[in-house]
Amino acid sequence: MDIVDSQVHLGPGGAAEMVAALDALGIAAALIDEYWMGTPGEPFYRLANGATRTTSPTAELAAWTYPGRFSYLVRVDPRDPELPAVIRLARDAAHVRALRVSPGMTRADLADFVGGVYDAMFGLASDAGLPVFVHLAGQTQLLERGVRAFPDIRIVICHCGMPPGRQLWPIIAQMEGRPDSEAHWRQVAEEPHEQAFSRVLQAADWPQVALKWAHAPVSFDAAGYPNLAARPYLRAAIDAFGADRVMWASDISANQTGETWAELLFAIAGNPELTQTERAAVLGGTARRWLDWPA
Repeated sequence: MDIVDSQVHLGPGGAAEMVAALDALGIAAALIDEYWMGTPGEPFYRLANGATRTTSPTAELAAWTYPGRFSYLVRVDPRDPELPAVIRLARDAAHVRALRVSPGMTRADLADFVGGVYDAMFGLASDAGLPVFVHLAGQTQLLERGVRAFPDIRIVICHCGMPPGRQLWPIIAQMEGRPDSEAHWRQVAEEPHEQAFSRVLQAADWPQVALKWAHAPVSFDAAGYPNLAARPYLRAAIDAFGADRVMWASDISANQTGETWAELLFAIAGNPELTQTERAAVLGGTARRWLDWPA
């Protein structure tokens, strides 16, 4: 089976160790989101207007050093005054497969998303033919604006589309840093899973939207291999989107529930409720197609 992990973090260094792990697990390739975990958001430059412009030195080196094993995405800031140039450079780079934005990390960014600050980015991404990974922390209904305005855009919903789980909300609250952040994000995390996931399933009505199946253990209180409590939600996602619009990601570098990389993989590969065709799509085929990444 051709297995692609559609989100790992890497940097600085560590590509050789990651290749060894990929080989041991039988994973053909991994999509890197270069995000240095000890220094959140880095590597990036702070621009004069306060926006950030990310760089991907480790991912770029890994992609050139290990041909076929790595590609990467580029995080973009919609406030970057050179956003058209940044996206053109991403389009033309040999190993860039997608863009990523995370307006779900703060309420201010979510308000900007609702207010149209991200619209130009979606238009530029659509023109460039680049998919956009979008992290909205349980607010997938907000994608309707971009989907309707840019019918040719390809959007991938990050992290199962769910609000931050019980182990994630304190991190989000700390990053937001407002006096009421702890109370707000605790309340967001307490929404019943069925209610929150129903909004995600509604996004299946938009054919240009796919779902990244990552952080399911923490999102659905399904910690511990084989993450049994997450299975009904995966079944519902495949039934709604189709297996050709669901892609697996371990996000092993930021897994809060403690499963190993192998356990996250085999929770899907060994799931008896999926057909072999569904497993092949979720574990690799969908990512290859949506990211235009030949095997």
